[in-house]
Amino acid sequence: MKKTILALAMLFSITILGQSSQLSHNDMVNDFTGIWNDDNTGDYYTVILNNEEEGYKFLNFSFGERDVVEEVVMEVSNDSVKTMIINHDNGWRLYCEYTYIDENTLAVNYSGRWFGSSELKRRKIK
Repeated sequence: MKKTILALAMLFSITILGQSSQLSHNDMVNDFTGIWNDDNTGDYYTVILNNEEEGYKFLNFSFGERDVVEEVVMEVSNDSVKTMIINHDNGWRLYCEYTYIDENTLAVNYSGRWFGSSELKRRKIK
């Protein structure tokens, strides 16, 4: 009887751990999705979407430049998303790593054609 109770307790613990890791992944998805902009870079915006079937989609656009830049997701980990931006106008390839800071801030580290970092702030549509 003790072995049965112990086995049930272990199974229950494993189930709870599995659910909590899934919840943290869902929280990360919700934290990354939205409209983001760096106050210092003008009118370029990054829209991050996510759904279960297709995963992350990144769209970069500028109203002022009337331009859209393609961004491809390369890797998703527990706390970051790595992408590659391809600008067909000038041939640039830029690698980005987005990391969650808080509910209104993402850090981005750039490498490749340009090296640097920035903080993106969540924007709201009113």
